[in-house]
Amino acid sequence: MTATQTLPTDGAVIVRLRAPDRTWISELPVVPGSRTLTVTVGRADLLPVPVEELMSRGYRLVGVAAEHRPIGPTVDVLVPADLRESEPQWWQQLKPLSERVFDLRMGPVRTVLAAEIDVHVRHAEL
Repeated sequence: MTATQTLPTDGAVIVRLRAPDRTWISELPVVPGSRTLTVTVGRADLLPVPVEELMSRGYRLVGVAAEHRPIGPTVDVLVPADLRESEPQWWQQLKPLSERVFDLRMGPVRTVLAAEIDVHVRHAEL
């Protein structure tokens, strides 16, 4: 079984945000509480970024979404359902920034984003 088959949280989503340059961190709303969400970048030239600033906002960089097939100028954040439900104000800050929200309960999403989901799940604190 792969990590995508054993995703520990029903309703998790990947939120895709536009990231035209390395200043993308400044757009991320601070994650409430002591939660840390995982982030992948769509292409390597969106790195390096100030890791301390990213961590102070509640995010942890876990890699490039697909080194062999760059996605583009985007940043993806794995957001568990319980965080969206327990922190609706934070979710309402993040969601409008998104280019897309991928529901990981959907089979086609899990198939297309399998490698990236695996990276997030391996490093997630769900």
